[in-house]
Amino acid sequence: MVNLVSRVAIVGAVFIAVAYQFIFKSIIFHTLGYGRKVSSIKDFPDVRCEKITELDLEGCEDMWLHEPTGALYIACSDSRSRTQWLPAGPATNNCRVGFLNATGRGLTDRIAVLDTRGPGRLATRIKWLSVENFSGIKGDGTMNLHGLDIRHDKNTDVLHILLINHRPPIDPEHGEPLDATSIGANSTIEHFRTEVDSDSMRHVRTYANALIQTPNRVAWATDDSFVFTNDHSVKVGFRRELDPFIGGGSVGYCNQSTCNIGYSGLKMPNGLVRGRDGLIYVPSTLDGTIRVFNLSENHHLLKVNEIKVPLPVDNLSVDKKGDIYAAAFPKVYMWGESSKDPFNVTPPTAVFRIRKSVQENESERKSHLEMNAEYIVEKVVEDDGSVLPGSTAVVHDAETGRIFLSGIMSPYIAICEPTA
Repeated sequence: MVNLVSRVAIVGAVFIAVAYQFIFKSIIFHTLGYGRKVSSIKDFPDVRCEKITELDLEGCEDMWLHEPTGALYIACSDSRSRTQWLPAGPATNNCRVGFLNATGRGLTDRIAVLDTRGPGRLATRIKWLSVENFSGIKGDGTMNLHGLDIRHDKNTDVLHILLINHRPPIDPEHGEPLDATSIGANSTIEHFRTEVDSDSMRHVRTYANALIQTPNRVAWATDDSFVFTNDHSVKVGFRRELDPFIGGGSVGYCNQSTCNIGYSGLKMPNGLVRGRDGLIYVPSTLDGTIRVFNLSENHHLLKVNEIKVPLPVDNLSVDKKGDIYAAAFPKVYMWGESSKDPFNVTPPTAVFRIRKSVQENESERKSHLEMNAEYIVEKVVEDDGSVLPGSTAVVHDAETGRIFLSGIMSPYIAICEPTA
């Protein structure tokens, strides 16, 4: 009996050692960032960054820049309500408390438009889009915003906005609230239409589908179709807890008639984007890998490359030059702490620029084998939390060189100016 116990103990010790070396060690130090040294913003003399607190831009998960005018479209909530209702995102113990409390969800989520190139104080250059033809929850017109993408019509001033909307679950027969902690959110993707310089946006369509489970970010694929990430395999339950270890997130595709899962088995896929090259770039918040896909004719994603970023990555954006900018988390565990107290805890932030080492023209691109494309990954700025928000989104204006940063929990945004 003693020998049996000893053998079990030895096997258990070996199992724990192996699990630590190959699973938990990576999560503790690489993903969560314990022990990671973070640079100060002073170490980046090429940029000068400033907190923007006067605009009431809180809980802004995502942004999109209208390149011709410099109008910055921002999906915002309020930071306090984010601590109660945020169905998507990391599944660490620090980040989950109260996130499915539907009674505490924000009732003022909306889209801000900031004129980033005009004269005068920023406070005189911001407006909030009113919403038309949208019922919300039981006629209240509310949304709970997360990721977004906008498509500018080639020949008009029309803008087509796609929004992740984390609706609370409602009994379809009686109209009564259901227990979100048991069944999760009833998330949808909303299509709105607006125009450049407009003060309003009109609802076009709601995309509700069983495959839109835990949507995080959405990106237009064509004029009438889009791709999106499910950052987890299920809305609630034990299987969700296993996703960081065995994967379970996916990338879906929808057009006006159908939806399908284009790729699955990913570990917490997050803020995907469609590049200027037509490829789909999907980052992982767990390991910092950006997987590069080609969208096939049958709406599946074919992986053609991988890009390694040194830190866990949230949302991606593409500037006018085709460079990809990534918001990254040096210390994810501090992001978890900020999710409980966003007004007093500001996690570190890093921004990376990703570009192809060979810049191709259109004719060369068509014949180039993307599997062999090499990417240059460069850290643009990093901050220990003293200036920049715990950023989930970063947008670069190639026209002015400015970098805009926002965070889903943060009570402010930031703007970085080039010093040269």
